[in-house]
Amino acid sequence: MKLSLQTQSGLLTERLARQGGELTASERALAEALGRDYPHALLESATALATRTGTSASTVVRLFAKLGYASYAEAQREARAEVTALLQTAGQRAPVTIGTQRSLQQCVDDALLHDQHNITATRDGLDMAAFEAIASRLAQGSGRVFVLAQINSAPVAAWLALHLNMCRPGVHELGAGAVDATDQLLWIQPEDALLAFSIRRYASGPVKVAQRFRDAGAQVLAITDSATAPLAALAHYRVQVRTSNASPFDSYTAAFFLCNALVSAVAQLRHKAVSEALKRRDELWTGFESQLIVDSPPARKSSRR
Repeated sequence: MKLSLQTQSGLLTERLARQGGELTASERALAEALGRDYPHALLESATALATRTGTSASTVVRLFAKLGYASYAEAQREARAEVTALLQTAGQRAPVTIGTQRSLQQCVDDALLHDQHNITATRDGLDMAAFEAIASRLAQGSGRVFVLAQINSAPVAAWLALHLNMCRPGVHELGAGAVDATDQLLWIQPEDALLAFSIRRYASGPVKVAQRFRDAGAQVLAITDSATAPLAALAHYRVQVRTSNASPFDSYTAAFFLCNALVSAVAQLRHKAVSEALKRRDELWTGFESQLIVDSPPARKSSRR
């Protein structure tokens, strides 16, 4: 089954505007009701929508087929994505995403659909000039790169720091390890850079750290889910990811995709140095693995009295 949010066709309101002249009287009445209460009108079943608008379930199915949707369920997924994009917390999104009856198969399909859409929307909306500037800055050998994220973004930041460290020296996951994040800020230099994540709900920590880097004359690079994220105003360069999900929780699939692209770009820009570093890494692994193999202790001989 091919899943797509059909972003090339636009949202429901845009489709209705294009198809308005080709609808029957009952379909136009339904379309007007949908237009007045989009996207919330689509959070109920097709039968409930038909009853509330004084039409039939067959009219609902026929209208959405004319609008280019593969099914009414596909239009509902779009509506949930639009609603949840406006809601800040998982608690607020829960009634919208899990308040309707869905089979476990639908949960799988919904998750796939949203993540496909998140990746596509992130790629299509990517500011390539900003992406290239961030990749070029990360590829520079001078100065250190600090990677910072809080709460749910931390796994993505850890993955990025891990792989950047294989591409260049001086990569630090800010806040991780034995040295406290505040103490690491003591020695920020103008040649250093901060790469920070900021995904709703927005924490004040990354904003304060970013301000410290700017005060020190260092560069701030940001990955956010919105241009209105507080961190965005402090970033010299910023790229944006989409985090819509079929569950109450933000999806970080597109964030991993973007970080994967950044690592790929940095490796490409530093291809000779990266190849040499990975060769040394293989040699280190070989040496350490041989040392980590510990023979089992000899069995104790039983003593008999």
